[in-house]
Amino acid sequence: MGGSPQCDRGADALEHLGAKVDQLSRGVFKGGLIRTKRPVRSSRRMREALENIGELADRLAKARDVLLGVGRIASYADNVGSEWITAAPKKRLEAVSKDVASLNDYETRLSDKIQLLLDAVLGFINIQQNELFKILTIVSVVGVPPTIVVGVWGMNFKNMPELSWTFGCPLSLFAIIASGVLPLIWFKRRGWFE
Repeated sequence: MGGSPQCDRGADALEHLGAKVDQLSRGVFKGGLIRTKRPVRSSRRMREALENIGELADRLAKARDVLLGVGRIASYADNVGSEWITAAPKKRLEAVSKDVASLNDYETRLSDKIQLLLDAVLGFINIQQNELFKILTIVSVVGVPPTIVVGVWGMNFKNMPELSWTFGCPLSLFAIIASGVLPLIWFKRRGWFE
C-alpha cells in the first residue's frame, strides 16, 4: 500500500482474518459441522464454530476501530494542516486516506462473510434441533399406542371377553406389536427415516 505502517499492519491483519474466515467457511459449508451418526460431536463442532465466529467478529471490530482512527487522523491532518503542510506529506496523507477507504471496503466484505457464517451455523443448529424433535415425535407416536393397549388389557375387569378366548393372549400381543409397528411403517412411507 505504501501509505503508512499502520495501513500496512491493518492490511496484514485483515488478510490474516480473511484467511481465517475462509478456513472456517470451508469447514462450515463442506459438511464438517453435521455428522448424523455422532450428534454429540456435531453439537461440539457447532459450538466451536460459533466461538470461532465470535472471536473473528471481535478481532474484525478491533481492526475496524484502528482503521477508523487512522482515517480520522489522516483526514484531520489533511484538513487542518492544508496551509502549512508541504506537497510530499500532503500526498502521503491522501495515500493513507485512500488506503483506509480500500481497507474499509475489504473489512465490510469480511464482516458480511462472517455474518453469513453465523447465519449458516445457526441454520445448521436449527436443522439438528428439528432432527431431534423428529426422533422424539417418532418415539412418542410409536410408544403411546402399545402403552394404551397394554393399559386397557391390564386393567383386569371382571367381564373381559378376551380372557376366555382361546387366542386372547396371542391376539393381545399381536395388537400391541401392530400398534407399535404401524406408526413406524407410516413414518417410513412419509420419508422421515431419510
